[in-house]
Amino acid sequence: RSSAPVRSRERVRDIGFTVVMFFTFWFQFFAAIIAAGFLYGAIYLLMQDKAEKHIHHVAADKDTNLTTAELAAYDGRTSGRPILVSLCGKIYDVMSSAALYGKGGQYNSFAGKDITVACAKFNKTSDAYFNASWTGLTKAERELLAKWEELFAKKYPEVGKVTDVDNMSPCPQSNEGIAMQADAYSTTLGMDLFAKRHIS
Repeated sequence: RSSAPVRSRERVRDIGFTVVMFFTFWFQFFAAIIAAGFLYGAIYLLMQDKAEKHIHHVAADKDTNLTTAELAAYDGRTSGRPILVSLCGKIYDVMSSAALYGKGGQYNSFAGKDITVACAKFNKTSDAYFNASWTGLTKAERELLAKWEELFAKKYPEVGKVTDVDNMSPCPQSNEGIAMQADAYSTTLGMDLFAKRHIS
């Protein structure tokens, strides 16, 4: 009579053991997949970092006159090429600041472009401000632009000119009140940073 409850307890124990093993297997399986994903990601980032550190830049030749389309090839992402930036149609070799303008740098978005309007508006995030005509700038924006011109002329060698300045896209105009206020604020901030020598 006592054997039935024993067998019942054993059956329950076996079922419980099977359930525990089932969940343990799938937990370990998914944990292994997640660990493999993290490992792959870490290896990929390490290889990317090594590849970026092996990019070797060279100085630009004098009289490097380029169109904006040709200038785009000098964006700091290719070994054996200089890093070039155009300001007011003048092309500067910014290789001495490769950590800023090279791949992964804070100002890599500037490399290979005319940045006149972006500097005047103190905005490096809007693509519309790259390779744009600067004829429509405000007085305050022109004053800030003059600061950038002075800085670049002092800091980087001028190596050429942009040859299609007249064909650049029109300077984006902020016609709405909030957008105009944002532009004015950014320009004022830029002037303030120059005054405090935070940009040099």
